[in-house]
Amino acid sequence: MSLIRNSRQVRQSIDFTGVENSKIHPTDIDFVLEFDNDILIIGEVKKEGVKIPLGQRLVLQRIVDRWGDKAIALKVIHKHNDDNTDIPLKDCFVDSYYVHHKWYKLQRKHSLVDFVNVIGKKWDNNKCKF
Repeated sequence: MSLIRNSRQVRQSIDFTGVENSKIHPTDIDFVLEFDNDILIIGEVKKEGVKIPLGQRLVLQRIVDRWGDKAIALKVIHKHNDDNTDIPLKDCFVDSYYVHHKWYKLQRKHSLVDFVNVIGKKWDNNKCKF
């Protein structure tokens, strides 16, 4: 069962026209997981080969840096090519991550679920698992 109540509404774009100052404008974050005010995982999902734009990357980094030692930003990639169906996050892969003021590129892709489970184990939080 999907957690999406209305796929049509999810697909609606938000037009940022009029809410910008030169190159500064709103951005979005694709997902946020927070466990007991202890662990923060934020993620941006991109099609394989697409980079996170500079402004969005800076927002992710600044949030992680402010949260503390148990915060991480993930760049998650997918190969989903059907514009008429939703991208299943559970089938996506972690491509790179930002923690302790540095980005790390993974040599091989890790499933998002497996990666989150490793984080929960490493940071000793039993709720941080799927």
